[in-house]
Amino acid sequence: MGSATSIDVLTADIKDLQSLLGQGRVTSRSLVESYLAQIHKHDGYLHAMIQVSPMHLLYERADQMDRERRAGSNRGPLHGIPIIIKDSIATHPSLGLGTTAGSFSLQGSKQHKSATVVEKLIAAGVIILGKSNLSEFSNSRGSMMPSGWSAIGGQTQSAYVRGGLDPNDSKDGHSNPSGSSTGSAVAVSAGYAPVSLGTETDGSLICPAGRASLYTIKPGIGYVPQDGMVPISSHFDSAGPMAKNVYDLVVVLDAIRNDEGSESLVHNVAGSWEDISVGTLDPEVWKFPDTFVKPVAEATEQVLREINGAYDIIKGKAKRFAANVPLATPDTFKLDGENSEAVITQTDLKTQLKSYLKGLNESKVHSLEDIIAFNKQHADEELPTHHPRQDLFIEAQGMHVSAQDYKKHLQHLKKAAGEDGVSHILQKYGVDVIIGPADSFLTSMATGSGYPIAGMPLSYLDFNGRAFGLAAIAGQNQEALLVKVLSAWEATFPPRKPPPMLVN
Repeated sequence: MGSATSIDVLTADIKDLQSLLGQGRVTSRSLVESYLAQIHKHDGYLHAMIQVSPMHLLYERADQMDRERRAGSNRGPLHGIPIIIKDSIATHPSLGLGTTAGSFSLQGSKQHKSATVVEKLIAAGVIILGKSNLSEFSNSRGSMMPSGWSAIGGQTQSAYVRGGLDPNDSKDGHSNPSGSSTGSAVAVSAGYAPVSLGTETDGSLICPAGRASLYTIKPGIGYVPQDGMVPISSHFDSAGPMAKNVYDLVVVLDAIRNDEGSESLVHNVAGSWEDISVGTLDPEVWKFPDTFVKPVAEATEQVLREINGAYDIIKGKAKRFAANVPLATPDTFKLDGENSEAVITQTDLKTQLKSYLKGLNESKVHSLEDIIAFNKQHADEELPTHHPRQDLFIEAQGMHVSAQDYKKHLQHLKKAAGEDGVSHILQKYGVDVIIGPADSFLTSMATGSGYPIAGMPLSYLDFNGRAFGLAAIAGQNQEALLVKVLSAWEATFPPRKPPPMLVN
């Protein structure tokens, strides 16, 4: 029988693990031991985890999966595979894990049931190792504060960045691991589990995955069940996987999607650009503003050079290629002087969070107003000097939009981002997909339209080691196409590297 040290947790993927499990060289129990050892070794610094599942429950679950395997019963590619879940996705108390969104206001609250995505993963045979850290309340609480911090979990650190988070850096500066699914990304890059599950409202999968050198996908709205997520807006929120390769990403996506009985997406892992037409965005135009990413000249120059170099490579392989397509920006989201995405987000946050809280047992808070008051009462923990704001909560609490105006903003947003935005470019230039920097507001075009968006790793900054990547957006119901794009990308560019600081 294989020992707990017989796998390299930084590089092992699901195919590797299933091969070893199938040969009897490791057990699911020994995998759990290997990944827990990695968490214990590094999380005192990385702060990627909020909770680790109780040991007796982990062993009970692993032993169950091992017994089923020995009996010839295999649930599929995720049978006996450890996974980490973002701590804004509900888990039933029987799993030994709470759901806090990183806030002490939700600590101790009990869920009636796990989120459907969690139930689907459990049915597929996964072992939930624990819940990952995040930007508290998925970055919906306060504006322009460093990503990856929560009151319960502390500040998540990148496994790649030399020197860690610079306290003088900007919100998503080069030293920041980005968020809000920060811990889900860092955990996979640091070898805590082969795959994780995060969520995205706007950028919360794409940005941290890019900075952890991972693949991810935010499926189109409705592609995966939305229940059980601490909500921001049902128009925008989606769960999505993070993984070191495309196959691993796809088997998790297969397991959680609403139509899991239909054909697997795995056959789209084809590795070819020949039937994919690509439009690209100018990285000088499509990048975060200096207020988000504090500029460092050498880093900016390298990012632009390597993205343009990647575009040149794709140009030589794609069926059709259109450079610097003029995709509308989120500036078009404005209606009557207000940003429609912000109006919908803040209106929904107040009403949908109240509905979510109503479904909890033993909760200290029952509304957004209660959470605001709780944070003031526990300001030392919840509003420290480095994360002192809850202005977005206060704005949402004070938001009063008529049903008519809400509908106008939602229709305007979907048209600006979808019909007049992404769909317009896809049709005008005859392309299937638009590729641009992961660190950009391309994610807002996915948010506004409800279309799927995916992220893929590219390179690492000479400046401080941080990873950076690109994002690809496609039209409605084009998740299978995005899997093809990710697979073609994976076959074309050098393999991702594990964090050098963690390699023995």
